[in-house]
Amino acid sequence: MSDFLLYASVVALFLVCILVVLVILMQRPSANAGMGSALGGGAAETVFGGESANVLSKMTTTLTVILFILSFGLYLGFVAREKPVTKALDAKATAPIAAPVAPAPAATAPAAPKAPVATPTTPAPAAAKPQSTPAPAATTPAKPAAPAPAK
Repeated sequence: MSDFLLYASVVALFLVCILVVLVILMQRPSANAGMGSALGGGAAETVFGGESANVLSKMTTTLTVILFILSFGLYLGFVAREKPVTKALDAKATAPIAAPVAPAPAATAPAAPKAPVATPTTPAPAAAKPQSTPAPAATTPAKPAAPAPAK
């Protein structure tokens, strides 16, 4: 329903724009100017009587106020209809930090036991007399788990 009202207001705004243009063109500061002279002389005076200047200026004022109110109302209506867009900086500040997900273990293949990893030992600080440093223990890298058989 709100879309219908917005677009009906757009049509009304278009009609008010045309009326404002016609009313402004009908005004004539002198006898030979304005749209009234194009329509056969004093067309505005014939329609509105002797006080045509007052009537046309009041109509111009009223129509321009309606024009501005419709324009501002349509602006507010179309802005309210838009979906809110989050900016990149705002999204980073408010988004929760997700914990990394561990991969699920394979159900069919048993897990291979991991070889203990030897850590190199550091020699104790030398006391009074220097000692020879022992050779670091040989470390073997852990073997990766065997892949699960394809089904």
